[in-house]
Amino acid sequence: MEHEGKPSLRNIEGLSKLHRLIVEYFIKNISVGELIAIIELRELVKSSKNRDIMGEVDDAIIERNISKALSELVQAGFLERAEGVYNLASHLRNEVRKRRVT
Repeated sequence: MEHEGKPSLRNIEGLSKLHRLIVEYFIKNISVGELIAIIELRELVKSSKNRDIMGEVDDAIIERNISKALSELVQAGFLERAEGVYNLASHLRNEVRKRRVT
């Protein structure tokens, strides 16, 4: 069941590589503290063999770009933000649960 006006898991394909990496991270982890998410995502970006995710290697710039992408994903309805924590959006959590059961 699709939620009107909200992205589904199929919409991940249309995201940039950085945004897709972040959403896939939250599909695996569902809910992560803000600081931990930024640190782990930074390391994922740095360890990625695919340099077109982000050509930059400076930690501060990578973290700034990740923070910006997290904000954009909240606005787009892929993630939710509570005080100090990011979560995969509830409608996407339900979609992930349904796919794992079937």
